[in-house]
Amino acid sequence: MAGAHAMLMNGLLNVYQQATGVPKNKESDFVGYALQWVAALEHHHDWEENIYYPLFNPKFNTSSIVAEHATFTDGMHRFEEYLTSCLPAGAKWGYGKVVGPHEQQPYDGEKLRSLVDAFVHPLTTHFMQEITYLEPAKIRASGLTESEVKHIAAVSDKHMMEMPPFTFLIYTILHTPPSSGFPPAPGFVKNVLAPYVFYVPNRRYWRFAPKK
Repeated sequence: MAGAHAMLMNGLLNVYQQATGVPKNKESDFVGYALQWVAALEHHHDWEENIYYPLFNPKFNTSSIVAEHATFTDGMHRFEEYLTSCLPAGAKWGYGKVVGPHEQQPYDGEKLRSLVDAFVHPLTTHFMQEITYLEPAKIRASGLTESEVKHIAAVSDKHMMEMPPFTFLIYTILHTPPSSGFPPAPGFVKNVLAPYVFYVPNRRYWRFAPKK
């Protein structure tokens, strides 16, 4: 969880810092890159709500954790709507989504920053609190057994491995501290396939990623 949160915060910070200095001829690529963050966040919370946290129930009540998603979801969706409005109708983004019919808007870095400002505080508060909710002592006190916790981890890892490598995996690797161990992929995948195969098709996005 900490690795996923670090990835998401690194990605959003990177978008925010570059937002007002994007060259005119690279704006659509930067918007596509920013939408990779949106896709990663939406996937993270869909996974939590539909796969991860249901596995904790009924022994460990996770309803208060999931309820916090509502504190920033509207702001994040406004961010998503603005970004997609800057792309032409029919453009692909995220994990296979397509921009619908609309009147395309010009990209404005200051507006992008203002939209982030509107939801970043509740988002970061949630990320910090979520780690404390999942402290090992609290999980043990809930009555979850070691085998049940290992099952939760195995189901989660399997789901992560099924995500698209050309977008989700590359984005995650590029924005996560290597020491975190996230994402749960073999070394050959992270060190060979990712940089030399999976990176290539969307390299126009990854030029905006943090340099390691």
